[in-house]
Amino acid sequence: MSAARGGSLPGMTTHTLDAPGAVLSYEVLGSGPVLALIGHPMPAGGFRALADQLTDRFTVVLHDPRGTGASTLTDPGELPDAGVLADDLSRVLAAVTDVPADVFGSSGGGITALELAATHPGQVRTVVAHEPPLVEYLEPEDAAVQRANADQVQRTHREHGLLAAMGLFAQQNGFAPPPGAPSPPPPSEDDLRSMSRMVLGLGTLIVHRVGALPAGQVVVGVGAWSAGAMTGRTAAAVAAAHDLPLVTFPGGHGGFHPGQGGDPVAFAVALEQTLRR
Repeated sequence: MSAARGGSLPGMTTHTLDAPGAVLSYEVLGSGPVLALIGHPMPAGGFRALADQLTDRFTVVLHDPRGTGASTLTDPGELPDAGVLADDLSRVLAAVTDVPADVFGSSGGGITALELAATHPGQVRTVVAHEPPLVEYLEPEDAAVQRANADQVQRTHREHGLLAAMGLFAQQNGFAPPPGAPSPPPPSEDDLRSMSRMVLGLGTLIVHRVGALPAGQVVVGVGAWSAGAMTGRTAAAVAAAHDLPLVTFPGGHGGFHPGQGGDPVAFAVALEQTLRR
């Protein structure tokens, strides 16, 4: 691990950690028990508004998954699977704490969090997997539609570019915020890179199946706006398949992100209540 350096928020330090095939970047801020906020492909920056609501009660760890944000790859073309991403998160947590940590994972980060719980259960206290897009847990016909949708998004990316592909992806999966929600800001360069990697790896990401999970340590989250969304259905299906609690959170798929119509204040309250249950 490199020497810590100051981060972009007061009291935040930024660190790097060598891993096979990558250099991982993560940020630490706040004080209290460790809580990691994890996305994929969303990098650490997408969680800063939520982190800001939690740092007076938690030591918050924000992590750029390999190939996103400041985490670099030896092979820029690598599309890591859930096992690699969970091993990376395990390394980050081991560098921060030697006691079990709470983990909140959103979207692909929810898949990473579930895989971490399955493969490194001793490192986690409570895992909250928010809307993991695991389509193989859906009914067979629905799963087949979602795989075909992923193929169509990748084809659109090749033929018409990233923004067209992301528009199709949002339309397919019901990710639009409700009427009256503020319009999101234009995507940053980091956002565009992360979106591109998500599209390229979509077919592998969504078909993952998680192994046995530790009893009493894992909760699945679903957004209040997500009843008709693909990830709302996958959240319910994963919870049912693994006999896990299904907890409703404010907003939709990005309910913690102000740029996606989310409310980080309300989301932080719900997350803390879930962790302290």
